Amino acid sequence: MTEPIPPAPPTEVLPAPEAPADAAPQPKPCGKAFASLLLGLFGCLLGGVAVAGLVWSPGAADNVQLTGNLNQMQDVIVADTKTRGLKMFFASFGQWFGFIGAGLGLIGILQGITHLYQAGIRLVIPRRWLAGFGTFFSFIACLSIVAGLKHGYAANVGLHVENANEAFDRVGQVANVMQQAQDIAEGKAPAPAGLDEQTRGMAESLFAGTLNPITQIWTEDYLNRHAPNIEFYATDGRGYSIEKSRNTRVIVMLMRASSPACQQSVAILNQIYDETSRGDLRILAVSQEPPASLDAFVRRTGAKFPVGKAAVLPTEPYGDVQSFPTYFILDSDGIIEKILIGPQSLNTLRSTLP
Repeated sequence: MTEPIPPAPPTEVLPAPEAPADAAPQPKPCGKAFASLLLGLFGCLLGGVAVAGLVWSPGAADNVQLTGNLNQMQDVIVADTKTRGLKMFFASFGQWFGFIGAGLGLIGILQGITHLYQAGIRLVIPRRWLAGFGTFFSFIACLSIVAGLKHGYAANVGLHVENANEAFDRVGQVANVMQQAQDIAEGKAPAPAGLDEQTRGMAESLFAGTLNPITQIWTEDYLNRHAPNIEFYATDGRGYSIEKSRNTRVIVMLMRASSPACQQSVAILNQIYDETSRGDLRILAVSQEPPASLDAFVRRTGAKFPVGKAAVLPTEPYGDVQSFPTYFILDSDGIIEKILIGPQSLNTLRSTLP
């Protein structure tokens, strides 16, 4: 009979050695020092771009002086518009570069100071030189807030005020140019040097019929009334009058030989003259200028219709005309159907014909 095997003695578990009570925790690696340097450098880069936008400005957008001929004015205005556009472009982007650079610098400072503090109490492996450089560059990046504020003010306030003042200044200058052109067209002032015919033509085209508000009122008073007779001798030596043009529609153009708008209207009237029969329409161009000026006008423009100086120009309605050319559209009975003030397009004048 076999004897029972006695059980194995229990295994003794030894307790783990206890750390000394006064042992300090081991420092851990920390990336805040490197992050501080990286944020500081990147913030300085963005801030530098914002500062560069202030230093290398495209220049002051001074008030534009509208002098010279039309092409010269156009060149000056286009150049000024480019300058103002570049200033707005730099200001719009500069404010964000400055603000973002300052934000990165602030975060970098917090990262650097946090690392220095934790390194001081031995929570992290110290990298004080790296955190110091990071904090320094982050502080410089924070200063880009000044450039961002300057760009922000310019983009949202300063440049808008500057452009508004420039717009009002141009309106005043254009109004003076228009008035000068109107005076020249009416023979009230000589043409100064530098103001070419294209400029005067532009002035008349834009402002014809609007310089004198009365012209918007008196036209209604004379419609559907018999047109007072006008008699004149044309440059071809023949006599013409409204009375002699009965049973024919008539376009009477009151004009100034010195007016660029009147000169440009001749081509349109010549085309209408070629398109209509002599028995259906008569075009009469009437002025109160010397015959020599009208002869030069006809030679220069090649007018195919009669152009001449009125012997007597009735005060009403013709004497109220302030802008040239002004067209009186008469039906075959001499009744005023329409009064058109200023330069007119070919389609507008065609629409007056039956």
